Amino acid sequence: MEQRKRRFGDRKDGWRLRHTQSVFAVMPHIMKKRSDSQVFFDEVIEIDELEKYVRKLRREYDMPYFSMYHVFIAATMRMFVMRPRLNRFVMNGKTFARNRLTSSMTVKREMSQNGLEATIKPHFEKTDTVFDVYRRVDEAMEHEVRDDKGENSTDIAANILNRLPAWLVRAFVNFIIFMDHRGWMNNFINDISPFHTSFYITDVGSIGIDPIYHHLYDFGTTSVFVALGKKQRIPVVELDGTVTVKKVVRVKFVLDERICDGQYYAESFRIFRRLLKKPEILETPPTEFPEDTWI
Repeated sequence: MEQRKRRFGDRKDGWRLRHTQSVFAVMPHIMKKRSDSQVFFDEVIEIDELEKYVRKLRREYDMPYFSMYHVFIAATMRMFVMRPRLNRFVMNGKTFARNRLTSSMTVKREMSQNGLEATIKPHFEKTDTVFDVYRRVDEAMEHEVRDDKGENSTDIAANILNRLPAWLVRAFVNFIIFMDHRGWMNNFINDISPFHTSFYITDVGSIGIDPIYHHLYDFGTTSVFVALGKKQRIPVVELDGTVTVKKVVRVKFVLDERICDGQYYAESFRIFRRLLKKPEILETPPTEFPEDTWI
């Protein structure tokens, strides 16, 4: 990510927005919590061509575990690169532009026999292609999940807290929240926390259900939550009036409306749809890297 001189009011994980419109400066004080400012968006993505694309990359590039999940992660990540205001968060009444690009995601543990899940948080670069996304996600799973103990850093921290008395856990969490609100939290906590990330994405379709509108967490800094549903067939009315059956995946977004306006979100989702319609675009790095002009 960009290297920028840190100024007074900036955080370790984000730059303070100093040129905001008046309404965006006031909104965090009206809607003080992330759960107060949630908006919901539903998208339906046709996947017949996407499935062919996934099979092609598996065959031609020796990527045996490549799946549509990787394509959706890559498309979301590229959308954040092209639409930098999405990578904002509100903390303690102030809005910040995040200075890193990460994604938290829930994955199945391969070594588990009882379907346990783990959370990983790979870090991305703006120039990453779909191949880089596949590699970074696979490496995160390899290093954080598929070890002998089947635990990652987040699990270890949670297990330590689980052994403490409840009053001490509450005190520790309250201390972290206090530090986080003031931008004093150290990078170690930020790195292992799945709640401090650009976007959280989960594939609930892998357990055979439709996507859910997952709430945003008041703890942490995540402003975007993405949920993918199961594959299904639905009737679609074409422009000529005929009805065809399409194979689709429903995608549901939960967003913090304080970070950007509805038009910006709408234009961002048009880019998201275009990337999934032509996933070959994701095979090459973007040619432009717009910056958040409100910093």
